[in-house]
Amino acid sequence: MKIKKITKQQVQMVLPALFALILIGLFINRKIQIRGLYGDDLYLWSYYGEENFWEFTFPMKTKGNFRPFYWALSYLEFVIVGRHVNYYALFNTVINIAVSFLIYFFSLGFTKTFKLKGKKMLAGQIVSFFTAAMYLGSHFAGYQIGQVLGLLETMALSLAISVLYLLYKFSEVGQSIYYNLACLCYFLVLFTHERFLALFPLFYLSLINLRDKYQIEKDQKLRRSGLDQRRISDYVLKAAIPFLEVIFFFGIRRIIAGQAMPVGTAGTKVSETFELSQAFMYALQQVQYIFGVNAGESYLSGINWSETPLWVHTLVYLSWIVLFAMMIYFIKESLKIKEPLYDIIQNLLFISFIALCIGCSSITVRLEIRWIYVSYTAALLYVCYMFGKLAEAKTAKSGHSQAVDNPETHVDNRSRRRKTADFSSKGVICFAVMFILYCGIMIPVEQLYRSNFRNIFFFTELDRVNSLADQTIGKYQDFLGVRQTYIFYNKYGMTDFYGEYFYKPYDPEKTGQGSEVHFINDVSELPEYAAYENSVILLESTDQREYIDITDQIFGKADWDAVKEK
Repeated sequence: MKIKKITKQQVQMVLPALFALILIGLFINRKIQIRGLYGDDLYLWSYYGEENFWEFTFPMKTKGNFRPFYWALSYLEFVIVGRHVNYYALFNTVINIAVSFLIYFFSLGFTKTFKLKGKKMLAGQIVSFFTAAMYLGSHFAGYQIGQVLGLLETMALSLAISVLYLLYKFSEVGQSIYYNLACLCYFLVLFTHERFLALFPLFYLSLINLRDKYQIEKDQKLRRSGLDQRRISDYVLKAAIPFLEVIFFFGIRRIIAGQAMPVGTAGTKVSETFELSQAFMYALQQVQYIFGVNAGESYLSGINWSETPLWVHTLVYLSWIVLFAMMIYFIKESLKIKEPLYDIIQNLLFISFIALCIGCSSITVRLEIRWIYVSYTAALLYVCYMFGKLAEAKTAKSGHSQAVDNPETHVDNRSRRRKTADFSSKGVICFAVMFILYCGIMIPVEQLYRSNFRNIFFFTELDRVNSLADQTIGKYQDFLGVRQTYIFYNKYGMTDFYGEYFYKPYDPEKTGQGSEVHFINDVSELPEYAAYENSVILLESTDQREYIDITDQIFGKADWDAVKEK
């Protein structure tokens, strides 16, 4: 594969965009904080606290899931953050910014920015930057930043998008390296999140273009002795790789997880909970989400569409007009192509990717916005693809290939044989302006949605454990190994598991040094050794999200009037 040198101009173009993405990512997520672990986060950490890397990554038995690649990354995350629990949100933010870099570079590839000149190149750069920025600013990112397990969705998204980009590159230049890398990413995403098994058909869609390439070479009388046989073998091998990966996926799950089929949300069995009407409704809701409508319940999305103000509805409807104009313009120009099969297949690659991601996220018991993130990102990249097709048309007409990386493959003949009209720079820039207008319309909508994150169910739990951490280990310097925590009533429903493990992540030795959480219903239930010097007494607030420190009041150090009711 020919390696192209990065020019000074390209570096000067990319670095400011990357710096801006860093600022956007840090600013947009500044209010999301993790100061205590709960639920699945604490459950996963408990394994880290008691197992080595290999035991953690490749357990001998699991409950329904087998995700060694994700578990390996999680172990590294726990190692990096260590006892500094309050850094998990920052860690997730940094990872999400890194994924935005990946999306930015993929966008540069889809828009063909580095192959353009003048105003077209500038327009492509701006479109690529706004694509990555919209990814960062999306309200679908709440789970990725607000939970330690957000790394699961972030890595699955990045691998799935990589599959899409690599298959696109394979369809463009026909080089096996891109197909092989796509197979590698597919293998990794299978053992990161099972639902992306659904991407399997994309490989065979991309192979349609491979057969098209062989036919081109045949028509051009490029056959040599034995070449046909090698072509067939190459095609069969490529078709076999993803199939063998799927067989291995089901086989290893059967051995380790005890069942071949992946489980649904919260350990449910899809075979028992699946309903066609419900799946169709969830699929429709996902389409609405992608187009700016929070169709789900507020405890899942933050704020329901019916609860949003009129100005949000107005902006979303305006964005539809802009998107419709972009689609009409793209379709109009695409119809000028005299041999459209190649472009139809490439368009189907994007559309099928989005449809498959929507489908595999619609078959479980509920629809969470974190699952829509990858479909939304793919839709943004599809716009970049449209821009690239419009921007490259003039070059294609003039006979200069846009896809020459390996002249031995002869795939660049596609660009020469495709007959298109000459798309003016003015038309391309107009398309870019429409996309920027769309982004400008949707930014305040996304911010309104993000401002309602606290309504999502897991943020309620996050507020509680953050408050628990603040009122105990964050408030008393001599806490670990010295004090015990006693909580009145436990109406929040914290389990004994919390009591045993909550403080262990803060301890370098992972033991908690004996400090635990205990639940009581009366002062008489305090143990005899409980004293002001070794105890923290907490009361649940009336708003169900915080704890109130009443240690001074219980031990007679302050008046009860000093307690602020919450």
